[in-house]
Amino acid sequence: MNRLTDRLQLLADQIENGETMADIGTDHGFLPLYLWQQGISPAVIMCDISEPSLAKAKAAAGALQFGRELDFRAGDGLNVLAPGEVDVIVIAGMGGLLIRDILSDDLEKTRSFSKFILQPRNNSGQLRYWLAANGFEIRSNHLVREGKFICEVIIALTPKSHENGNESPEEAYPDQKDPYWEFPPDMALTNPELASEFALTKIEIEEKIKAGIMRSCNINNLDIHAVDRRIEYFGRFI
Repeated sequence: MNRLTDRLQLLADQIENGETMADIGTDHGFLPLYLWQQGISPAVIMCDISEPSLAKAKAAAGALQFGRELDFRAGDGLNVLAPGEVDVIVIAGMGGLLIRDILSDDLEKTRSFSKFILQPRNNSGQLRYWLAANGFEIRSNHLVREGKFICEVIIALTPKSHENGNESPEEAYPDQKDPYWEFPPDMALTNPELASEFALTKIEIEEKIKAGIMRSCNINNLDIHAVDRRIEYFGRFI
């Protein structure tokens, strides 16, 4: 098959030899097909919302779709999987809040899988917060370019213990709006140049927000301070 894009290659690189995987919202199925053809994943499951949506993956697979290792399933989120059926869940190219909702729909089932490779198109901070607040270990964060976009990739593991004590997620992680969730420091380690560009984009957004506040009839100094704090934080990665 054709070479993977840099984004899909980064996702593929997070899967170890012998790990089985399911690709939720598989689209053309390029990632699972690559993993299977390269002998990395002995079994892959390509999932999408409907049979028409799966048609692209089946077309990409061609005659390979009749191999017993390839599995195509139509349905919503993780509902098409049995608990613990695969080692790795990939959800890429969806909004962060949608990914969060898919994972939270049946938390017991979600925790039955070992590793999650997530590539949110937006709201990544809220997704990271949800993962941490629900006992998942965020192992690493990555940046990769795809066309004019810089994509974020989150690798999360399900710990053996899911207990958070007696605290609610809000009590355990009170600073949901902290810029840390949007730009964890480790995200700058693998590609500092891309991280700098990503940070500049974040700062531009904050500066527009600050300009809007300054134009307001009722200027709230606390809001200005919060924006300045975010600008200072993102500036550390330039």
